[in-house]
Amino acid sequence: MPLDPERLAAYRIPVTTMEWSERDTMLYALGVGLGADPLDPRQLRFVWEEGLQALPTMAAILAAPHAWIRRADVGSSGRSVHAGIRLDLHAALPVAGRVRSLNTVAEVIDKGPGKAALVTTRREIVSDPDGQPLCTVLSTSMQRGDGGFGGQPEPAEPPRPMPDRAPDEVVEIPVLPQAGLMYRLSGDRNPLHVDPDTARRNGFDRPILHGLASFGMAGHAVLARLCDYDPLRLRSIAARFSKPVYPGDRLHIGLWRQADGPHRFRGWIPARGDAVVLDGGEAEVADD
Repeated sequence: MPLDPERLAAYRIPVTTMEWSERDTMLYALGVGLGADPLDPRQLRFVWEEGLQALPTMAAILAAPHAWIRRADVGSSGRSVHAGIRLDLHAALPVAGRVRSLNTVAEVIDKGPGKAALVTTRREIVSDPDGQPLCTVLSTSMQRGDGGFGGQPEPAEPPRPMPDRAPDEVVEIPVLPQAGLMYRLSGDRNPLHVDPDTARRNGFDRPILHGLASFGMAGHAVLARLCDYDPLRLRSIAARFSKPVYPGDRLHIGLWRQADGPHRFRGWIPARGDAVVLDGGEAEVADD
């Protein structure tokens, strides 16, 4: 059933609040692979309370209005998967605190009858109660089967092409078999990522990893290789989710350093025929 664009335009996504602790900050970092080298003091800063720092990509899970479209009565089937995300970081994330988010629909793309609708929301995250801006999140979901309502077929800003050369560096990331079980403790309890029966009903042979978990793993590679583990240097990061990552995969992140414009990255799985799982990656990094 297609979305109803008029009802979608009229719907107001509720303001969302969230509190988190240092434990939550460390759990998020562990869920995206930090601590794989427990002797690396740079990684320990994100998983140990001594001098703790928050990973910038943790902004993706702060005060997110989970499954809002299923409750909005706008004609959605509710069959939703993440399609892409962009974080514009305005300040260092606190390691514990309280935030609120104002969420609005930024863009809706109609891929045609029987196909998907792509719904992008803008989330402005501010500290609560003082209102300090922390991050702007653009999150795109693919609403399967919700197309065919006569909307625009392509985004207003087409994605930039990837560099036409080999990456400058490739980072290999072993995805733990229990990675989905760990990451879900940071808030996304969708059974698609834990229950084999739910995964099969959705067309997968086993549970898939959360897209935001693979995004966090790519963010770790960017932070390590382009920012020397300094969270304040990462100004923005974005990627599209093109195919699922499975727990147990070996994820490769290719990095392209760019003299002009944002640095680029892409993720693929060599054991699955170099299947691209993260595409169009961009990272804006401040100088030392």
